[in-house]
Amino acid sequence: MELKIQMITYIFTLAFAAFIPGPGMIGIMLKTISQGKRNGWMMLFGLITGDIIYLSISIFMMTTITQINSRFTFYLTIGSSIYLLYLAYKFWIIKENLLEYSLKINASFSSYRDGLLLTLSNPKTISFYFALVPTIFGSQSLPHLSIFLLLMTIMTLMFVGSGYIIFSSQLKVKLTSVRIQQILLKILSSIMGLLALSMLYSEINIG
Repeated sequence: MELKIQMITYIFTLAFAAFIPGPGMIGIMLKTISQGKRNGWMMLFGLITGDIIYLSISIFMMTTITQINSRFTFYLTIGSSIYLLYLAYKFWIIKENLLEYSLKINASFSSYRDGLLLTLSNPKTISFYFALVPTIFGSQSLPHLSIFLLLMTIMTLMFVGSGYIIFSSQLKVKLTSVRIQQILLKILSSIMGLLALSMLYSEINIG
């Protein structure tokens, strides 16, 4: 019974965390709007790969890592938050028409790599897998649930991510006005920046 509650808690917590607009889903929205649904899907696959990497570390390696360096998560979150602030700034200063403009920040990477790198540098993702997941299940039980956790993570993120892609592709039709695009960019970059600042504040206070 306790395990069933843990599983349900994990699924709903993951879905809720993914549904709230964060760097990953904001990136998918901008990728879909500026480069089409195909690139949006490829970015989603990259995002999911990044989540699987962090989940695997949380399941199999977290205890060893914290024994080697107890401040590992702290330093990783601080660095990721600073990078996230940089991304928010880059989105904020975009002036071009999104429908005709390939984001400079992604110019040298494929859409898959964009998603992977964005997830690996996302403090929200780091906190979820390195803090919340062990809290929900307890570190001792995680390896025994690895297959379930991996499958549920992929299915949940695919469900939420596909919703963002469909929504963004429909939104793209209405974003012909550059002024409306600028308002959207300012809102999305503000969300990203506030998330980064809140993570920095939280980590510095705790640290």
